[in-house]
Amino acid sequence: MFINCGGFMPGSCVNGPGRRAVVWVQGCPLRCPGCFNRDLWSFRPRHVVHVKELAERILGLPDIEGVTFSGGEPFCQARALAILGQVLQDAGLTIVTYSGYPRGTLARTRRESWRALLAVTDLLVAGPFLAHKRSGGPLGGSSNQELVFLTPRLAGRDVEGRASEEVEFVISPGGEVTATGFPARGCILSRSPAWKGGA
Repeated sequence: MFINCGGFMPGSCVNGPGRRAVVWVQGCPLRCPGCFNRDLWSFRPRHVVHVKELAERILGLPDIEGVTFSGGEPFCQARALAILGQVLQDAGLTIVTYSGYPRGTLARTRRESWRALLAVTDLLVAGPFLAHKRSGGPLGGSSNQELVFLTPRLAGRDVEGRASEEVEFVISPGGEVTATGFPARGCILSRSPAWKGGA
């Protein structure tokens, strides 16, 4: 089972509660206007990695309490992410999944792969990014997005993570810059998710 990854960050403090690794999947059919991750819309192969390899990489990271699946659209690769999420949860890590699909669409799904991903998700951030409803609240980019605690493991920690218009920059040993978070209105950033070199 493989995942087409758009990017990877070994440690982030703005993509969910606590310090977390972040996996950005490649490909999104929703294409929300104003999306910060437009480079992840295409479904072309980018960094295709086996679930086992990615799990080993994540489990070898120090000082993280969980992993965030973002994108792109994680539910477009739900089966592989569900397998990865189960391995990570079994190792004691929490899972946050961002999705542009509304909560109701996900809750009513009959797709087995979508249900499997929901089953390993502790905190779901659901709903499309709407630029005209841009929010300064934690964990979501616009006020329509819902925080859905699917397990009690992250309950009460919804004020952690992204702060208003907060952006985190990470520079890899090779000089590649990764920007994540929500930039201030009018600020344009070139986002280049890191993958190689452990950055």
